[in-house]
Amino acid sequence: MTQQGRIFGAEVRRRYNLLLGLATFAAGLLPFALGLVIVELLWPTESDPLAILVAATALLVSPLATWMAHNRLGLAGNSSFRRRLRERIEQEEWSFPSEVRPIFVGFSPGEEQLIWDGDTDRDIGFLAAWGDALVYRGDDFEWHLPRDRIDIIEPMQPLAGVNRILVRWHAPRESNRSFTLVSREANDLRGAREATGQLLQQLYAWVSSPPAEDAEVPKLGMPPTDLDGGRPADAAPGGSCAVTVALTAAMMVGAWQVGRPMIEAGRYAHALLAAGCVFVAGGALVNGALRLLQWAEERDAADAGS
Repeated sequence: MTQQGRIFGAEVRRRYNLLLGLATFAAGLLPFALGLVIVELLWPTESDPLAILVAATALLVSPLATWMAHNRLGLAGNSSFRRRLRERIEQEEWSFPSEVRPIFVGFSPGEEQLIWDGDTDRDIGFLAAWGDALVYRGDDFEWHLPRDRIDIIEPMQPLAGVNRILVRWHAPRESNRSFTLVSREANDLRGAREATGQLLQQLYAWVSSPPAEDAEVPKLGMPPTDLDGGRPADAAPGGSCAVTVALTAAMMVGAWQVGRPMIEAGRYAHALLAAGCVFVAGGALVNGALRLLQWAEERDAADAGS
């Protein structure tokens, strides 16, 4: 399917990843910015004990707000993706049997945890244990995998805050293959981790269950193995170290320049809050610079391959 017809295509993944980054940094910045406004209005020339309390509260709330925003928005658009994909499958006059309960999942080929346009899922779709095979109908891929082709199902070591399930399988006269899954039957990342654990237990139970009888499974082809476009989740683009060091140094200088006059005036709460704003904004700048480096690297790779 073309990218234009995709529900979860590359452009969609990039857009949601950018919005997630902006919202996460905004959540971290807001407590410091709001606290600075409060102390400037109420204690413009001094550092009152209550002003110190405001600054301390901002220090505690900022990381909490960042985590909450990332957790909540990590699956932004998930409900819409699920509904739209189900509607499209139904329009194609194809459905799972009534006794089969499909689970909405994220799918990625390969054993290594990769990043696809900022997302750990290469595709999204519905997975079901249908008779003696796993059947998947997704946005970009569709496949079925007989139970006797599965070698092992196991949890992966969490990376980038995401728990995934690794499925190793084999094809006739070919080397071993693998893919990873994560349950998206949730509204946030914490719920997705719990749902993925439940999916793992369901797969264990299905693998160990007796063979099914008279189950006609659609032949949709084997799972894809193409890893083009994926980047290791822990890989950094070239030049990222130098850029990070340079921007961090600039951030330190900026925080000192902003906070020094306040410290000299004894306005310590003001200085702390202003420095917090600079550090969070600087973190967003570093993140944006790394995204640009990665984008440039991907463009160079695409140009070299064309």
